[in-house]
Amino acid sequence: MTRSQFAQVVSADQKWVENAARLLGQRLKHTVEESVWLGLVRVFNQEVGLTLARSAQLADEALGHSRAAETVLVGRSEASIASVSVDLARYRSAHATRLSAALELGGNRRRGRRKRQSGKRAIEQAASYGVDVALLREGLRMSTDERLRQLDDNAAFIREVRRASPSSDARRQ
Repeated sequence: MTRSQFAQVVSADQKWVENAARLLGQRLKHTVEESVWLGLVRVFNQEVGLTLARSAQLADEALGHSRAAETVLVGRSEASIASVSVDLARYRSAHATRLSAALELGGNRRRGRRKRQSGKRAIEQAASYGVDVALLREGLRMSTDERLRQLDDNAAFIREVRRASPSSDARRQ
């Protein structure tokens, strides 16, 4: 997946993803598993307000539980007075939705002009698609008056064909 898609799945901007990975000493490969982990780190860091290092520890602990576990308790205090409850089923569902959207929609658009997809000019692409380029060139050689006259002649021809058509007689009755 691309960097922008990865950032979209994590629900962060690309700069946050790069900085968080650098601060945590991680070299990201932009895989689905890494996006699950970093997304949970972002939740703990940005939404709960924990430090990045502690967020990474809690994410490791939470994701270390069985995939069948729906809700897990992580970061328990020594006397088990306080802990953090993580609804993994809901998190994985939200992650899957973001992953699907990122892969389908392609992430953020790139800045600047689009790169040409092939070295062909537009006229060559039209010809390879099946457009009669010779007819287009012939039309461009004509003056504006000649093209308007040709358009009027074509419209008159179509009106005559419609009047002479047997199906138009059936519609009139």
